[in-house]
Amino acid sequence: MGTIQADFNLPERFDLTYVGEDNTTHRPVMLHRAVLGSVERFFGVLIEHVGGSFPTWLAPEQVHLVTVAPDFNDYAEQAAAELRKHGFRVTMDLLP
Repeated sequence: MGTIQADFNLPERFDLTYVGEDNTTHRPVMLHRAVLGSVERFFGVLIEHVGGSFPTWLAPEQVHLVTVAPDFNDYAEQAAAELRKHGFRVTMDLLP
């Protein structure tokens, strides 16, 4: 994800010049090194790479509990509470 970017704008904005071998002033070109590139590009590549199935540590929703009958709602609530106690992000779909 690292990039090297040529910047023609900032040298002009800061009025940067240097004296070349020909004894005249020249406008330099700035090179910027971006180790990870932009954050947006990094996440775009990550999402494409994992197909939206983030690793558990990065997933916005780590556990999703779905009950198959209302009788199991209490157990799902207990399981969610236990998981949250250990730092997991839990959501639920309980049947009425």
